[in-house]
Formats: sequence, structure tokens, C-alpha cells
Amino acid sequence: MKKEVSWLRAHWGNLFMATWLVEPAQLAKCLPPGCEPDLWNGKIPLSLVGVEFSQVAVKGTSWPWHDQFPEINLRTYVQGSRGPGVAFLGELVPKYWVAWMARRSFGEPYQKAKVWIEKRVRLGEPEVTYHWESNERSNRISVKAGACLTDIPSGGLDSFLLTRDRGYNARKGGTTYTVTHEPWKIREVRRFAVDCPTGSPFGSVYAPIFRTEPDSVLFSEGSSVDVGFPKRSND
Repeated sequence: MKKEVSWLRAHWGNLFMATWLVEPAQLAKCLPPGCEPDLWNGKIPLSLVGVEFSQVAVKGTSWPWHDQFPEINLRTYVQGSRGPGVAFLGELVPKYWVAWMARRSFGEPYQKAKVWIEKRVRLGEPEVTYHWESNERSNRISVKAGACLTDIPSGGLDSFLLTRDRGYNARKGGTTYTVTHEPWKIREVRRFAVDCPTGSPFGSVYAPIFRTEPDSVLFSEGSSVDVGFPKRSND
């Protein structure tokens, strides 16, 4: 795949992803124009993700106090005109300018919220907790992972979730952009917690899902990432 000029470059680290397989009808109204659900065993994956951005540069420029921050996002998986990708259902960051720029330039559903990360490493084993506040309630996702890094096993659900190089959204009747990075390595998840019982702020429809056991839980070191300029999906 030819590497496009980057709109954004950053390092994505401490990537924690909890994924549930849900009925496609539950997300049918959330998909961007021209996209179909990308199914795994007849179900569509829904992922709640915490990720730490660092070394952020937009069009080659790094902005003081905006080059490192945590993000919480909710995403699903689609097949669009340019191939498989992800569609974001909600994205939370603690920086107003970051949220404003992402909405204006990409049409992504970003909003500013109180989001923070706690992290430490004991005997080579990382422990990471993402917190966010919504409607006067604190929510969190947390993970303790093993010390050893491994490749993502091919052919399974984890590979299906992490080998994505494109995003889609509804901006201007359908917009897409590339997301390129080296293959990620993962760590064994020793324990984890998902505490978002009301689904806030993504919507109460997700509350029953978040209260059940995920079908997949992943923790990755992440890597440097290049995000391409947004384009019309059908161009």
C-alpha cells in the first residue's frame, strides 16, 4: 500500500481494547454512508478503547501542551468503498483544541471531557487505568499485562480487530482516511476491569453491553502512527 502524506503523526501507546460481539441491528443506524458492518461469526464487534497519544504533530507542527494526552473511544468495524476499516461512535479527549480540530477537519465525533491515565510498571509488567468523567460519574477501564511481547496470532478475532488501515465517517456524505503503522505486538492480559455501567457519554444503549464479559481483551504497546488527509469515500 502506497504511504500517503500525513495529516497527523503521533505515537499511540498503552492501547487497551475491550470488544463485544453484538447483533448487527444494534449498530445499523450508526454506520457511515456507504459502509456495511464487517462481521465476525455473524456479529459486529464493538470496542471500548483507551489509548495514550504522544509526540503529536499536525501537518508537521507540534503544539505546546497538545502533544500528549489520553483518549477514550468507542468504535465498530465496517466494510467501505476503500476496503475494511473502523467507524468511531464517540471519542473523548481532555483537550478542547484537539476535539475542535478533529471535528472540524475530519468530522469525527470528538468531545472534550475530563480524561486521565494512571500507569506504572512492576517487574516489567505494565498496569494502566484510563478514567473519564461524564454526568458527574467517574468511569474507568483498567488492565494489568504480562512482561512478554508477542505477535498477534493470525486468523483470529484479535488480528481481525487490529489489522485495520482506514477510518470512515459520515462527513460530507461519507469521508475516509488512512491509518498506517507497523504491525503491533501485544501482551498477555492478566486482569482487567470495565466500569462504565451507564454507557455514558456514548449512550445508555451501550450500558447492558458494557456490563457483560467482553469477547476479546487486548493490550498493545502500540507504535508510531500516520493518519492521512480526509477524502470523500466515493472519490
